[in-house]
Amino acid sequence: MSKSKIVVRSIKERRFAQIPIDKILVVNPRTRDQERFKEKVRSIDELGLYKPICVNERWFKKTGKYDLVYGEGRLEAFRQLGKTHIEADVINVSKEQALLEGLAENLTRAKKNVIEFAKIILQMHERGMNYNELERITGKASTTLIDYVALMKKGEERLIRGVEENLFSINFAMKVIESAKSDIQHFLMDAYEQGEISVRHMGSITKLLNEREKKGLPNKGMTIQKLQAIAKAKTKEIKMFVAEANVKRNDAIQLAECLNTLCEDEEFVKMIDGLKDLPRPELRGQYGN
Repeated sequence: MSKSKIVVRSIKERRFAQIPIDKILVVNPRTRDQERFKEKVRSIDELGLYKPICVNERWFKKTGKYDLVYGEGRLEAFRQLGKTHIEADVINVSKEQALLEGLAENLTRAKKNVIEFAKIILQMHERGMNYNELERITGKASTTLIDYVALMKKGEERLIRGVEENLFSINFAMKVIESAKSDIQHFLMDAYEQGEISVRHMGSITKLLNEREKKGLPNKGMTIQKLQAIAKAKTKEIKMFVAEANVKRNDAIQLAECLNTLCEDEEFVKMIDGLKDLPRPELRGQYGN
């Protein structure tokens, strides 16, 4: 596992320089929203560069190129505007350290985008950062960060996309991934999208569906109406069982009382020769006190 740390540098410790754009290598190119990119180009053209990009000079002498650490959108905007140089924060670190620096920078832009944020947290965790370190960097509780990583590892593509598009809350998503079965996950998502269930219903619904799975009963094609009917029938079955148990318990109590009464009757005891010390019946087990 990586032992790299993200080092927070003060302005005095940073080294800024005007770097030739054709000397910058984009190591991990990303796809981007074209409308947002057009707005970025317009903003830079009218207002200038509000924040320098960051480049790594570690291999410049060997390759003649600076590796881009972060700021690809700004770099591409400068290229589109026909600029030849761009202001950059120049660092000299390993590839692993540069990757962590880039991920940490992206966190500041990803906080409003839950899925982008979760992807970065997963990447940083897989690169060796523990949850305490991530908590320090992001300001979010480690329990929340654990949820983000679990969502990215276990969540259905539809669930992740739904969170990204604000169709599902992160709390709902975490409840859904508690069920490993794909058909149960999709049923929950369908019902939630249609406003038929809320997060507070999730525990009882998931329990009922998982019970059906264990019994070999299919959940495919399940609807909230069918589930309500199943729950109603189950409730009725439980009530009948309780009522039957109560009847049996009452019968047993009455039988015990009758036998006790007979044992206290001297005439009855005399009739049973040799059984003067007949023990009093005693209730045991589920019908006893």
